[in-house]
Amino acid sequence: MQHRSFGLAALTTEMVKSGDRILDLGPLSSGTTQAFLRLNCQCHIEDLVEYLSENQNCGDPLKALEEHLLPKPANLKFDVILCWDLLNFLDLDVIQHLIRLLQPHLKQGTILHTMRYTGRQQPHKPRRFRLLENFCFEYVDDPSYPEVASKGHSTVTLLKCMDRFSLFNSLMKREGMDQNVTEHFLEYESVTSRNQVRSGGASDVSAYFRNVREDERIAMPGVEKAMSCINTLTTSPTVLECGRKNGRNIDALKKKVGSLYVEDLHASMAWQKKLHGDESGFSASIFSMDPGARLDGVFLWDLLNFYSPQQIQQLGELLGARMTPGAALHFVVYKSAQIPERPATFEVLDDGQVAVTGIAAGKCSRSLSSTAELMRLLPGYRLHNHQIGRLPSGDSYQEFVLQYKP
Repeated sequence: MQHRSFGLAALTTEMVKSGDRILDLGPLSSGTTQAFLRLNCQCHIEDLVEYLSENQNCGDPLKALEEHLLPKPANLKFDVILCWDLLNFLDLDVIQHLIRLLQPHLKQGTILHTMRYTGRQQPHKPRRFRLLENFCFEYVDDPSYPEVASKGHSTVTLLKCMDRFSLFNSLMKREGMDQNVTEHFLEYESVTSRNQVRSGGASDVSAYFRNVREDERIAMPGVEKAMSCINTLTTSPTVLECGRKNGRNIDALKKKVGSLYVEDLHASMAWQKKLHGDESGFSASIFSMDPGARLDGVFLWDLLNFYSPQQIQQLGELLGARMTPGAALHFVVYKSAQIPERPATFEVLDDGQVAVTGIAAGKCSRSLSSTAELMRLLPGYRLHNHQIGRLPSGDSYQEFVLQYKP
């Protein structure tokens, strides 16, 4: 079985620079060390597979970890830590102790990359990753690797024992990836707002592996109109994109603006619905971006089709409180009474077109009765542009660009 690592590709093509110091917690046999050495990086190996092999029945695994780790110069600070899949097989107290032992060699901005198993069938031992090409790895069932059950740590549980590391990007279910693996990037003492998109993030390398099919591309003139409106406000606009956080290349949109924030509103509302029921409303807490950020543009894509009139009104008010006068609000409304049962995935491309994927075949009834009703729910906005289009699935839609009028 093979796994294409978007995360490791991002590290070597976008994030790591010459002279960086890399700590690899896996064995030397993975093959990535050569990729970093070609970048003139300093590479240090700590082989935690060997630690697992030698200490399966150890009475004091924390003490054994201390003895396993090699002594390091006091002034050594790592830029990147590679964990592979090894955190899946360590108890939480061991992970916490590992971070504590490494802490003298961490600095603000140290990046940690790890792979977390998410499927029901968890591996019964760490995998040996053999590098093929283009950061595609073959899983090798190495008989010398220890039989250690995966602990099934959740992302939240893992972060709780990672001290001052915070999650800034995750990658999953992309073309060529093992569908049961999620790759996480964590940053030590991050000063970047949690949902602000960084240059050199892992989404930058989506195009490195994936070619958008022609039948996924559509022209959306409203996007161009919205960007034109946004760019008249300032030379370095701040934009909020409300689509999925993962599985998309948002680098093309990032290049067109000054600051880009991504808030996965559909995922947030699904979580609120699970906690509070169908009538969950929007509140200011749903946004985790910098409270002081003033938005020059917002892309909602097709999300309004899946909200109640009350939720649309709440969202319009919350966004308006953060928008600059004249800021653009872009969204699409399906024309048919029967609409896809969940939001599609929209991805702005370098040539200005938009790739639309993940369109649900199942249908549901839309909550909006008319366009006039929608405009009444957004009294703080005026119509700037209106277009009509059709998705690759054949679903017809109306494309709106509104401007905020305080």
